[in-house]
Amino acid sequence: MAGLGTVLLLASLYQFLLGLRGFQGPRPLPRARALRRFAVLIPAHDEAQVIGPLLHSLQAQTYEGEFDVLVCADNCTDATAAVARAHGATVLERHDPQRRGKGWTLRWALGQIGLERYDAVAMLDADNLAHPEFLERMNDYLEAHPEAEAVQGYLDTKNPDDSWVTRAIALAYWHSNRFWQLARQHLGLSGTLGGTGCVIRSRTLRRTGWQPQSLTEDLEYTAMLVLGGGRVHWNDWAVVYDEKPLTLRSSVRQRTRWMQGHFWVLGRYGPRLLRAWLRTRRWQHLDLLLYLASPALMLLNFVGMGLAYVLIAVGEGYSLPGQMGVVASWLGMANAALLTAIAPSLHSGRLVLRYLPALLATVGFGLSWAIPVFSALWLVRDQGRWEKTEHTRAVPLEELRRR
Repeated sequence: MAGLGTVLLLASLYQFLLGLRGFQGPRPLPRARALRRFAVLIPAHDEAQVIGPLLHSLQAQTYEGEFDVLVCADNCTDATAAVARAHGATVLERHDPQRRGKGWTLRWALGQIGLERYDAVAMLDADNLAHPEFLERMNDYLEAHPEAEAVQGYLDTKNPDDSWVTRAIALAYWHSNRFWQLARQHLGLSGTLGGTGCVIRSRTLRRTGWQPQSLTEDLEYTAMLVLGGGRVHWNDWAVVYDEKPLTLRSSVRQRTRWMQGHFWVLGRYGPRLLRAWLRTRRWQHLDLLLYLASPALMLLNFVGMGLAYVLIAVGEGYSLPGQMGVVASWLGMANAALLTAIAPSLHSGRLVLRYLPALLATVGFGLSWAIPVFSALWLVRDQGRWEKTEHTRAVPLEELRRR
């Protein structure tokens, strides 16, 4: 247990030291002179209830260049296609009940749209809202960074105050945007694709294709890019708002799917990243390997804390393993305090203390990760069973801008 505690402590220390660069704000992004043509690709399965506001937000884009909005209605049984056409989008209808899920949908759609017609493809989820300057700022980034193959935008939350669950998730995203993604951008390391709000150059997609096999196609594609010598760039100025699950049950189901894919990507790409690091000594490889290992480290952390409190219960609390478990618990509380105070303040650009009462809820949400992590360990071989997260919050963009 002492050895286990040392490993977990070193991993936490590594992320803490890297995260310090997140206190440095994003670098200014100059305006571009050239205008690129974008394909905005939206995979959608029975999303008639929420896709309208997203398409409205795309109609409100300030970008003066050309872009086509392409909705892939995947095995839909509702009015998703009709709503998309009513908003002026081009609809690609796919009917393949044996191959369901976002990964299959994207693979099929990218083969239909004619990538040679576009400079880049922006990928959004049907429940999103795009900031009016999303495409404009992505265009700025592609011009300022011609080497960038994939760019992840800032993932915000459109419903942070719907429930204690959405509040906890929003705090976690504000924290990871700043202390994970932005910190690595400053250090020249790879960020990770977040599944939505990203842009990939067409020339990259034509070279690599879209071949992910896991439930986390975004993470798998990130690993493929890093192993190919590239990285995922982070653009703090291009913002997308994502809907978060309202209930703990729905959130656990979603996170279990993520962890299933995460464990699978670790098994598939972890050894390759380790060999690449031993061969090249590129920090990119080691850093992504540690991120891929984060569910395994989380699992070990839960096991270690559980055993430590067993030792305390039987009167061995003053042993080194017992004390390390207590320290881990206090570090978890400190991280929750960081989430509820510093993360929203940096997100808003001013001191925000209204989330401090959510401290205990944030701790509880963190502990709830034990369910998806342990469940996913047994389900990791199943990368074909896709369960849709229900989206119901049709929040207009104007409401977000009034907050």
